[in-house]
Amino acid sequence: MAHAVKLAENFYVVAGDKLTHPWDASAYLFTGGEPALVDCGSSEGYPTLRENLASLGVKPGDIRAVYATHGHWDHLSGFAALREESGAKLFIHANDRLQTENGDPERTAAFLYGMPFPPAKADGTLEEGDSVRAGCYELEVIHTPGHTPGSVSFRFRSPVGTILIAGDTMWGGFHPKVGSDLDDWGASLDKLLARDFDLMTFGHLHPTLVYDAKAKVEEARRQLGTYLNPWFKPFHETFRY
Repeated sequence: MAHAVKLAENFYVVAGDKLTHPWDASAYLFTGGEPALVDCGSSEGYPTLRENLASLGVKPGDIRAVYATHGHWDHLSGFAALREESGAKLFIHANDRLQTENGDPERTAAFLYGMPFPPAKADGTLEEGDSVRAGCYELEVIHTPGHTPGSVSFRFRSPVGTILIAGDTMWGGFHPKVGSDLDDWGASLDKLLARDFDLMTFGHLHPTLVYDAKAKVEEARRQLGTYLNPWFKPFHETFRY
């Protein structure tokens, strides 16, 4: 596994399938001021997340807040362990709040991994138009339901340009068990396209920034829902063929 990767000044990717655990989604650290995370990866990847934070001189106890793109196992099940070592507060959209607080195995997508979701009480909610402090940046909260009812994206200005953190609003999976809705999803992509941004990162990709981001969101919008795959293999399953 690799270590944390710097994406911009005071902005790092610290979890993901190449950084912490093969099942992990990307998680982002903002340093400077009071350190904060956008997502924090899974319970399985948490020990390596701690190592990646340490490589940047950050201890779990330094983290003041975790802002969730949505309430799924691969993005957020590591929060219960983080909270045991810190005073970090969890903020999530109200539409995904109950599933994380109850550890719902379907709504948190834990059924895909064959693992429990450790219940995590939220300290507050994220709403459309909110501005939240993460390290030395102010993040704009954009409610982007579709993958889940409570999915959000974040936009902020950095020295390298305006960055969009899209979570699983870009390229996330669809399933009724997690509350996916294609009409909402299309409207969310349209909402993103109405905003200005130069670069993008999202829930499952190599630890890098995506350039020409607006054009890529436009292309994703055109192919949304073209053909859904009912043969997606649960992560915890192995087969002979």
